[in-house]
Amino acid sequence: MSMNIAKSEYEFLDPPRLDDELGRLGPYRVLGLLGHGGMGEVFRAEDNRLKRTVALKVMNKKFAATNNSRKRFVEEARSMAAVHHDNVATIFEVGVQNNMPFIAMEMLKGQSLFDKLKVEKKFAYPDVIRVAREVASGLVAAHACGIVHRDIKPANIWLEEPSGRAKILDFGLAVAGTDHLSPRNSVIGSPGYLSPEQARNEPVDDRTDLYALGAVLYQMCCGKLPLSSDSMSGQLIAIICRPITPLAKRAPETPQPLCDLIGSLLAKEARDRPSSAAKMIDLVDQVEQQCLSDSQPSIQILTQSPSAGSGKFDKATRSSETTKSQPKAKQPSIPIWLISLAALLLVTLVVVGMVRPKRTASKPLERSVSTATASKPKPLVVAAASLAPLELSPVTSATSRVVSGEAARFKMRLTNTASDDRSDPRQINQGATVAVQIVTFLNTKSSKPTKAPTFPKKISASQLPGSGESSEIEIQFLTGGLSPAEFEVTFELQSPVGTVIAKTESTLTIDENIIESELLGFETVRTHAGRGADTFVSNTSDESFGSRKMLQAVREGKQGGGEVAEHIYMRFDLSKVDLPRAAFGRSVLLLTLTGDGDESTTEFEVYGIVDGLESDWTEAGQGYLQWKESPCRDGVGGQKYLGTLRFDNAKNNLKNKTDQIRMAGEALDDFLRMSPEDRVTIALIRNSWSGRRTYFQSKEGKPDQAPAIAVRAEKK
Repeated sequence: MSMNIAKSEYEFLDPPRLDDELGRLGPYRVLGLLGHGGMGEVFRAEDNRLKRTVALKVMNKKFAATNNSRKRFVEEARSMAAVHHDNVATIFEVGVQNNMPFIAMEMLKGQSLFDKLKVEKKFAYPDVIRVAREVASGLVAAHACGIVHRDIKPANIWLEEPSGRAKILDFGLAVAGTDHLSPRNSVIGSPGYLSPEQARNEPVDDRTDLYALGAVLYQMCCGKLPLSSDSMSGQLIAIICRPITPLAKRAPETPQPLCDLIGSLLAKEARDRPSSAAKMIDLVDQVEQQCLSDSQPSIQILTQSPSAGSGKFDKATRSSETTKSQPKAKQPSIPIWLISLAALLLVTLVVVGMVRPKRTASKPLERSVSTATASKPKPLVVAAASLAPLELSPVTSATSRVVSGEAARFKMRLTNTASDDRSDPRQINQGATVAVQIVTFLNTKSSKPTKAPTFPKKISASQLPGSGESSEIEIQFLTGGLSPAEFEVTFELQSPVGTVIAKTESTLTIDENIIESELLGFETVRTHAGRGADTFVSNTSDESFGSRKMLQAVREGKQGGGEVAEHIYMRFDLSKVDLPRAAFGRSVLLLTLTGDGDESTTEFEVYGIVDGLESDWTEAGQGYLQWKESPCRDGVGGQKYLGTLRFDNAKNNLKNKTDQIRMAGEALDDFLRMSPEDRVTIALIRNSWSGRRTYFQSKEGKPDQAPAIAVRAEKK
């Protein structure tokens, strides 16, 4: 399905090249709009490289304007891409094009459960059981990656056609351990499917998704949510405090074993729900068998009941008897009154069975409970001694240094040293949904070990390497909830009950994210202070630009022509910083965008000038700095590379926002700390190509928005 869309609504698209396109996004031909999601639009597109149709999810431009939303979009992509399962939508690619993050995923045929509920209202219990099993299977895969979905609802469950297979969509609220993107004291999720712990804004785990799935199954059975209210506050109170109307009262045709299972999923306390999605699958299997066994006796009675008005069995019974090839033997004569009496007794039994009282929801069927108890398999106990042949290698690769909020990743190998089946943990614990788990601990020299912000990585027996083999294990967690520090990281291979089998160690340095955080404790010096200066030079003019109210730079390519280049130079008087040079610690370069300049992703290379320029250069008047005297006119050889300044000014969203363009790094710190003079010059050279200039405030424009260096003392 596609819609006719005005091209202006999607300015992130490159112009269309064919009549059937809305436009282009990188290697994708965008063909039509499929629908709107919570954080963006989903398009039907064609991958030009592989010639396959994909669903292209692109951020809503309203959300793309904030860093927090862009990060959440990326986290969704990472979460979904980490899960590989038939019941989870497959991610092909995650990227950014024309300042717009996107996700390319498999194109699914069918409809969402939300749309199907609009039509069907109620589902037959075999369909409910099938959806329960398939969604739970997808959750097993997600939870094994340490990911809690947190937003299981009909709109996020897709029913494929023609198979009817359920697939989980949209991990936009997924959390791997600590969700550093969610505001404090905020309730995350969809109101009708929130678990009580979500409503109370408490930590969540795997069982939160099971509650939401229980609410979905309840709705499939009776067409209504377990709890509802006209207001958000009323909904939260209802979820936390109000009892749920038993499903058997709202949908008496639902088999009692299924009612009991859904009731356990909707328990107010997480500890009263099934312990895991894998455990839920076992319970679903038991419920299915109970439902089949409950219906079997009536089927047998109907197929063997006498035909009305005769003393003979039905056609199916007769046909099975007449298949015998032996000749009929002479039967002894039976009085007709005896046959009639037997038939009357059999009909009476059938009628009595059909009109027996229905069981009430308040008193579950004793036979169902006893059957469940009798058929419930004993849980497989994994003995720590059986795991002894398993070893963890030293960490083979790691992100040893990250900025706070980024993901830390570690890889190691799990080796099975067993020599035969009798000692092989994979064979001994065959069928165990959790055979071992890897738990991550962090500690600094001044603190006790603390558990890393991630759920234990759970490994089933079938996922263990075979005897004499090894497999790679990746552990990842987000660092947003951790204070910047140097950490020792310990990975413990444990039995399901916490007995340590093996361990390995690594290190991790988490740096402060000063690009986005408040610059507390920093002292700022701008180009208007002391003997500071700022200007730009152009290879097309010898004019003095030092008195301009804006600093500008452009880099553009013209077909059949040359290159227009403009470089920005800024001088800072470090003597105005009330710190001795040796005490300089972290530092940040700050600029403010202005004017109606380029609105795309822009990139500058930043250099500290150490050669070819006197420290007392002037921006205006006699001997002003111009292109032919500028140190970078013929290249940047001999200068100190300080880093890359990159920002996204889509829709001019950064215009006139003081000091929002930032660059930091060890190279800048060292350059300022080790400069032999108080006056240092920094150059900006445009690295990205565009037909439009980028403009920054100068000291002649708005002094309080002039280029600045923020410096903080070295922390001891």
